[in-house]
Amino acid sequence: MPPLRPPVQLGEITEEELKAYDGSDLEKPLLMAIKGQIYDVSQSRMFYGPGGPYALFAGKDASRALAKMSFEEKDLTGDTSGLGAFELEALQDWEYKFMSKYVKVGTIKKTVPVTEGGESTGEPSEAAIPRDADAAKPTEDGEGVKSDETLSNVAAN
Repeated sequence: MPPLRPPVQLGEITEEELKAYDGSDLEKPLLMAIKGQIYDVSQSRMFYGPGGPYALFAGKDASRALAKMSFEEKDLTGDTSGLGAFELEALQDWEYKFMSKYVKVGTIKKTVPVTEGGESTGEPSEAAIPRDADAAKPTEDGEGVKSDETLSNVAAN
């Protein structure tokens, strides 16, 4: 096996671009991401490279799969929505392991909502705005809602 090359900083790349670093090209580093942070795992090619037990994680953001300890294709995503406390703790453990063992070489570019004309709206989608957004606004006396007790009093009226 040839000696490892020094890690190359990639900056921001898309998930699609990350796929090119799955270990199938020996000229490229072997990369994977956790929580949008991309790490060079070339030194562990026997685990993350082709034929390795974790090869399916290479070239992807494997956050959900690592959190769930899953090898299912549907979990090979950076989407962590809906994970429970135990799964989020497991993901945090993986993240700490990667931070201590591997070099961070980039981040995954966040996608921006676009209109039908293909232009960015620059604003969060309606789904991203909480329905109870008014509950978090300051009250007339300038004080914000401070506790569940206050919310339950409002709901009772």
